[in-house]
Amino acid sequence: MKVKAMIKQNNLLREQMTPFNRSFFEDMILAMRASSVDSVRAEELLLEAAELLLKGQAKGRNAKQIFGEHPGDYFKDVMNSSPARSPRSKLKNSLMISLSALTILFGVMGAAGLIMQWSGGPDEIFGQISIFTLIVVGIGSIVLIELLMKWMASLSEDDSPKPKAFDIKGLGIYVGIAIAAVFAGMFLDNLFPVIRIAPWVSLVLAAAGGLGLKFIFFKS
Repeated sequence: MKVKAMIKQNNLLREQMTPFNRSFFEDMILAMRASSVDSVRAEELLLEAAELLLKGQAKGRNAKQIFGEHPGDYFKDVMNSSPARSPRSKLKNSLMISLSALTILFGVMGAAGLIMQWSGGPDEIFGQISIFTLIVVGIGSIVLIELLMKWMASLSEDDSPKPKAFDIKGLGIYVGIAIAAVFAGMFLDNLFPVIRIAPWVSLVLAAAGGLGLKFIFFKS
């Protein structure tokens, strides 16, 4: 069974779980997919675990009684025995995120620019872009995804997932980075060259990016 088919089957099984069991199992999924276990093997193990959970649920048992107190306990031995992900794999994931962000950016610019042209409005804002903006979008998208993954992993295991204890230190660090990025952008944006680009060219670049994502990163 291919990875996509296993993920689809896993999603169907999750719909049959109680809210608590589903929340616990979703944390197991996050832990497994963030590990260095091969993607095919990881989905096989998750599918087996989902079926095991449903069998236990039918007998009145919950996820903690089946897998242990913490979501990562059940797969701990498998995850610890797997070799660390190679730098090449991490680089591939980062490139995929950056390419996705830039593809969306050019798609929005192209569509908005054409709409402005057809409506007779000013399209200058969508007809040029700074090199600095491209760098920020490419790198910032990776940071944003990392933060989202950490936030998702911090959800509680209750039936109604809620963020854990408020982390004022972490918030301060993120706010500081954001402020620094804004001020840096105000000064650096003028130092980098600005590229003038027609809306249809933006759409062509967006289409090329979409094809690149499909044939390079989502072949299977």
